[in-house]
Amino acid sequence: MKNKILSAALSFLIILLSGSSLLFGQKIKPADVPEDVMQTFDDQYSYMKVSGWQIENGNYVASVKDGSTTGKVYISKDGEWLRTTFNVPARELPSSITDFVKDNYPDFVISTSCLEEKENESTHYYLEVKKDGIGTKPSVLTFATTGANKLLSRTDPTDFVDPTKEQPDKIALAKAAAEERQAAKAEAAKKAAEEKAAAEKAAKSAPAQPKPAAKPAAPASKPQQASSAKPKKEKPEPVVKDEHGNVAIKASTVPDAVSKSLVKKVLHPAELNWFLVDSMYIARCLNQGKKTAVYIKPNGTWDKTLTVMPEESVSGLMSKHLNDFYPGWRFKNAVKEQRADKNDKMMVEFYEKNNYKAKLATTIFFDKAGKLIRTIDPDYELGATAKESTEDDALNKYYEKMNMGLDDDKSKDIPENIIATFKLKYPKVTNAEWDEDDNMNYLAVFYSTRGKETVVINRYGEIVETWLLGKNDNLSATIQDHLKKEYKGYKLKEFYTVKRLADKLTAYKVIVVDKKTQEEQELWFNLSGKPIEM
Repeated sequence: MKNKILSAALSFLIILLSGSSLLFGQKIKPADVPEDVMQTFDDQYSYMKVSGWQIENGNYVASVKDGSTTGKVYISKDGEWLRTTFNVPARELPSSITDFVKDNYPDFVISTSCLEEKENESTHYYLEVKKDGIGTKPSVLTFATTGANKLLSRTDPTDFVDPTKEQPDKIALAKAAAEERQAAKAEAAKKAAEEKAAAEKAAKSAPAQPKPAAKPAAPASKPQQASSAKPKKEKPEPVVKDEHGNVAIKASTVPDAVSKSLVKKVLHPAELNWFLVDSMYIARCLNQGKKTAVYIKPNGTWDKTLTVMPEESVSGLMSKHLNDFYPGWRFKNAVKEQRADKNDKMMVEFYEKNNYKAKLATTIFFDKAGKLIRTIDPDYELGATAKESTEDDALNKYYEKMNMGLDDDKSKDIPENIIATFKLKYPKVTNAEWDEDDNMNYLAVFYSTRGKETVVINRYGEIVETWLLGKNDNLSATIQDHLKKEYKGYKLKEFYTVKRLADKLTAYKVIVVDKKTQEEQELWFNLSGKPIEM
């Protein structure tokens, strides 16, 4: 009997644990996130740090961090963005919202509070409130982020019992007492006004009393000025200008569509000032401590956002490029540009080693994957006091230095059926570079949040392989031990995780270089780290 009870208890525990995994989400590795999902995230939130992925109710959820703010990005399995939430501690909610909860949900707790973004909806506060305890279902509330924080929606569970009706003694009586106090105050004010009016009327109707004989006039004193005080001069509002000399405009003159667009892009703007340059509205503010400029068209269409970034934002390929070609460089400034057309950029200003004292800055533009776009070298003729940089007209020399010709675009020679196959599978990738291998296959190379990726397409328009460049430090210890024993005179150059779609085979492609002859050799290993023939 005891064994049966114990078995039943274990079964119940297993069911409970499996149910909780579905409730709280199943954690997954970044490599298991579908390409469409990863691409959607990369398009909108590539600047955020991802702490993990999980699956909730069939949707993919990325836990993200932007500065000190944490949140979650929800994307469907088909790559459709669903919503984004950023955590807001209950103590930081507007008092109008917390007062609403206290009045309508007494003895309830705020279990979830965040800012929520959805398609075709303005950014709003999202709250879940419930009675303290396990298994209680929450009520879901949404509030506007502006003005009086108007209640937008309220959804209570089906078994919800209104707590304001459960406690008539506490709530109804308190409301009645408050109303009585208000009525008493109003009555007292009315009575005082009536008494004052009666006294003034009596004073006017009373007969005039004879004036007493005048006393001898005292020596004349200095006549006093009329008691009417001079109106105080209002202090003129301070004139705010941006770095280009544009004068700020009043917030009341900004169209509602423009203001609403800003709310979607900046959750808590601080020190906000508006500027109108040509026909573009520019909101300059602090966003999570970073200087930010948001460009919005008069109809409310967002154009771009510029954010001043710290040195830590220069990472990955950008940092490698600077270290390779500008050893000893010193950081000056960085600005991230997010654009509506998805052609995001990062501008990095730095001092080359020879320009420390002269303070002559070199500027480089990278795309969102960290690839070089162009460089602007300092104008040495301006001298040591120069504060400006001019664009180098001879960019070809610079690109030649990095073996990146400006006219090296092979995509023009790629057949239409190959391009169509690639766009069908990767519709949001716009920065692919094309090449051909010795087997008459076409290679599309691009950068995503996972790093450098290569898609191999045969001449019939079929995807046959995908490659993902790995970090050398992440190569398995088994493979590294094999290289040390069998390839002593070689060094590791790079390795890829290769998926062959037709055979459903995944393997590691490792490239090593002879230290003396610099000849490369291609090696293959299975997922267990054992050498294989390919």
